[in-house]
Amino acid sequence: MIAWARRQATKRGFPPDTAKQVLVVIDGAKGLRQRLQEAFANAWFVLDIRHAEEKLWAAGRAFHAEGSDGLAAGVRERQTRLYAGQAATLLAQLRRELAALPRQGPGNKGKRTALTKVLNYLAPRLDMLRYDELRAQDLVIASGQVEGAVRHVVGERFDGAGMRWTPERAEALLHLRCLEINGAWDGFFAWAQRGWCERLGRAEAVRVRTREPMELDTVKRKRQRKRRTSNTDQSPKKCRAA
Repeated sequence: MIAWARRQATKRGFPPDTAKQVLVVIDGAKGLRQRLQEAFANAWFVLDIRHAEEKLWAAGRAFHAEGSDGLAAGVRERQTRLYAGQAATLLAQLRRELAALPRQGPGNKGKRTALTKVLNYLAPRLDMLRYDELRAQDLVIASGQVEGAVRHVVGERFDGAGMRWTPERAEALLHLRCLEINGAWDGFFAWAQRGWCERLGRAEAVRVRTREPMELDTVKRKRQRKRRTSNTDQSPKKCRAA
């Protein structure tokens, strides 16, 4: 998977020696960053903030009842520190809370375990928690955007019942899918139409998939506007490509 990701990054203009900023957003799986760094040595690695927040909620539930105002307020205060780039301050606060918590007493064992888990998770990943810098540069801090795009752009079009794709055909269709979703279809087809006309003008072969000539709606509208604004018949002739 990592070798495939490296090839795809190079294919899309991000070779290993690129001067462009490469951002890698990952979860906290052990060894994942280490393996990825072998392929993306100069990348900026970021812990998906949703995974960090999950740990904060898990620790908060050891101190407050589920759905309580105390739980929401406690987690919100810690989330604010994360977003503000104060991860080191947050870790120091959690360490103080752990040190002040007695080892004996009702529920203290569970509370100490919860604090220890969140500290053991976040502390080794401190350099991956620079969320304030990422937000200042309008960069992503979670993988949800990509996951949502995969479902909407790729999944809804390519993952239908009985569908089978070769990489080459899927890649070609994916380009068209992106054009359609971004509302660029008319512009793209007009560009293709101009290309067909130029090739026809050079007497080159153009593949025709219908016996009837088709004219773009955009071409029709342009012609109608010219007719309304001109009383002469001197407008250049337009070719009609199928």
